[in-house]
Amino acid sequence: MDIRTSIAKRRVGVVVNYASLTLFLLLYYIGFIGHWSAVLTIGVLIFLAVATVSFIFVHIKTGLWRLAHSSREKLDERQIQVTHEALRYSYSVFAVICLLIMLFNAVTGYRGHYLFDAVLPMSLLYFAHSLPSSVIAWTEREV
Repeated sequence: MDIRTSIAKRRVGVVVNYASLTLFLLLYYIGFIGHWSAVLTIGVLIFLAVATVSFIFVHIKTGLWRLAHSSREKLDERQIQVTHEALRYSYSVFAVICLLIMLFNAVTGYRGHYLFDAVLPMSLLYFAHSLPSSVIAWTEREV
């Protein structure tokens, strides 16, 4: 995959990336709350590997990660506009997701450590940084 990868392939990559991240978290917390088994551990490792590989193909090899994380001085006017819109949209989505997680905890009265150990915050950090380039991958025909 390179920066000229079709929008359809980039969209599939974004879906695979976030689906594998979600399944990784789901299986991880099932194991964390319940009991770890060999099958569960293998599932967690497989989805983590798929998330990592899809990140490399969707964000790194296409150059979208670099585009979304470049300073304004290194971008032309079109790139500035594209990244600005992607950042605006991304952080709106990110804020809503974080608020939904907090609402879930408030409504359920859950005060345990399961949702707030290191894995969820690290996943949210990854999500916050990858979402702008995912929006660009999803929306832009030419990048």
